[in-house]
This record gives sequence, structure tokens and C-alpha cells, in this order.
Amino acid sequence: MYLNPQALICLPLLLSTAIAFPQQTGTVTAYKAPAMITPAARLRCSGGQIEIYTTDCTRGTPVSYCSKPEPPVKCPQGFFPSAWHPDHCMQRSTCFPLDAAWITTECSNGALAYDTSTLYEGTLAGGRSTVISTVSCSCAEDQWYSMTLLEDSATYDIFCMPSSYCPPGMTTSVSFNDYCVTAPASICSDVSMETNLCQCAYAGQTPVYPEYPGAVPTGF
Repeated sequence: MYLNPQALICLPLLLSTAIAFPQQTGTVTAYKAPAMITPAARLRCSGGQIEIYTTDCTRGTPVSYCSKPEPPVKCPQGFFPSAWHPDHCMQRSTCFPLDAAWITTECSNGALAYDTSTLYEGTLAGGRSTVISTVSCSCAEDQWYSMTLLEDSATYDIFCMPSSYCPPGMTTSVSFNDYCVTAPASICSDVSMETNLCQCAYAGQTPVYPEYPGAVPTGF
């Protein structure tokens, strides 16, 4: 068989070109384009409503809606204007009494104040200029929170109780961490299974505190 010399020269080139292509395998890698957020069409509000562009208070996603501004709330004498939350992510203006039970002006039951926030600052009905503040209270690091439902009360009161060196009228007790008994060891690795604490010596007693912040209670 006669071979063209030019064909012999090209043969190695063809072979080298052929082995330059990788073999196809059974795995195919697909690259997905990044997700794009398409902005919503601009709102068209009417009837005195204004456009509100904000973010969802939980997820942080953009939201927009039409809303009519609330008229400034006018409170009668003995009340101050503030806001309440009737539902998730909702806020409405309202009036609260100056002596509302949830306004904490000083800490009690052995607690210490760690923060103060202003609820209202301005002029009330009758021309009275005032500042209404509330304090946030917490027990000391070496104390524990005792939640007690008092007689004729619908809410629990929190008492700051010592964890050691029990004062007169109290006895030493031990609290067991029931959760960590069955929880994975990784969750409770730094949590003690038992905690010493002081409690009133007799059932039905509540601790009594001297009249100063952070006072250690007695069981009398």
C-alpha cells in the first residue's frame, strides 16, 4: 500500500490533537445563576395615603404599602401618649395612665437597676411638662430568680434570692437541672447539673428585704 509522505507527517499531529480532548464522564456540573430580586412596581396611593417603603420586622425583606398617617394622639389629664402593639409588626398610638402598673420607677425585691429608658418627654394636658422613665432591674450574679405567685394575684413576682450563705429564716436547698438529664452532652457541657440555693424555711413565706437596692432578703 502506498502512503503519501505528507500523510505520514500529519498523522502524529492528528493523534496529538485527538488526545488533547478530555473524555466525557457521567458527572455534569451545572452552575446556577444567582437569585435576583426584582423590585416591585412603584405604589400609587390615593385618598390621602402615603407610600411606605420599609422592611419586614422579622425577616428583613423589603415591603411596601399605602398608609394614612395617624392624627397626633391627644391624651386627657393624667395620661401620656405612647404606642402599643396590637399584632405582630403593628404599632398604634394610644394613651397610658401616669401611674400604670407596668412602669417601673425603682427596683424592688433585692434587684438592681441596670438601665433606664425614657417613655415620654414633653408637655401633658394642662400644660404640665414632664419626663416619664422606666428602669430595668436584674438580680446580682450570685443570686437566683425566684418566681412566686402571690395570693390574690394573677401575675408572678420575681424575688432575688441568695445562692449561698443563707440568711436567718432560710434553708439551703438544691435545684436539679431536669433538662440536662436527657439533653445531649454537648449542650450542657458547661452547665452544672445541681445548683445550691436558699429558700424560705416554711411554705407560704415570702422573703423580706431591707429598704435599699440589692438588699439581701430574710425569711421573716
